[in-house]
Order: sequence, then C-alpha cells, then structure tokens
Amino acid sequence: MTIRNNILAVKKDLLNELDAPQHPRSEDVQKKALLAIRKGQTSDEWKTYMKLFVDKPGEADDPTTTSGKQLLRLMGQDSKGGVQEFDDKRAYLTADGTCTTETVTNFGRNASVALDAELPVA
Repeated sequence: MTIRNNILAVKKDLLNELDAPQHPRSEDVQKKALLAIRKGQTSDEWKTYMKLFVDKPGEADDPTTTSGKQLLRLMGQDSKGGVQEFDDKRAYLTADGTCTTETVTNFGRNASVALDAELPVA
C-alpha cells in the first residue's frame, strides 16, 4: 500500500466510530498525535504515531523494507527530510491526528500523495 492508503485506512476506522457510543480508535490516534506534537519530530512518540501509517508496523524499524522506507519518510529521515513541502505534510498529518469523531472528515486532507513520492509500493 501507500502512505496515503494507510492514512485513508485510519480515517475509515475513525469514520466507523462516528455513531458508536465509544471511540477507542479515535481516542488512541488522538493520544498518540498529541504526544507526538508535544515531544517533537525526533521523539519515540512521533515514531509511534507515524507507525500508524506504514504498511506493516512490525517491519518499520528495518529500513530495507517498504514499511521502513515509509517510516523514514514520515520521520523526515530520508531524502525528503528538510524539504518544506514534505515537512508541511508531516506537520499536517500529525495535527490531523488530534481530530476526534467530531472533526474526522478533515483527517488526512493536507497529508497528500506527496508523501509517497519516489517510494516503492508494496
């Protein structure tokens, strides 16, 4: 999959909770996003949040895998690190995670397909 498809999968999970009495997935994503924002882009909390958007989180620490390459992109640790367009998309993706079921329709809107540029698709 692509980072974008993984973002859309998380968004779908959040949308599925709209009418539910409990919102565990939404609350988990929000908690991780808030910790990532507070601790910063180089933190373990940022990494934990960004693993929500890779194909296989269990493989994300291996930079030779597609998930590892996706995580490097989401951490700003690949060739797109320091590129404003990509830095902005990572910031939006993290900010979007603070959305709960009340604002989930905006989730992922500004984390465009740009994040997938030049990455292999599994």
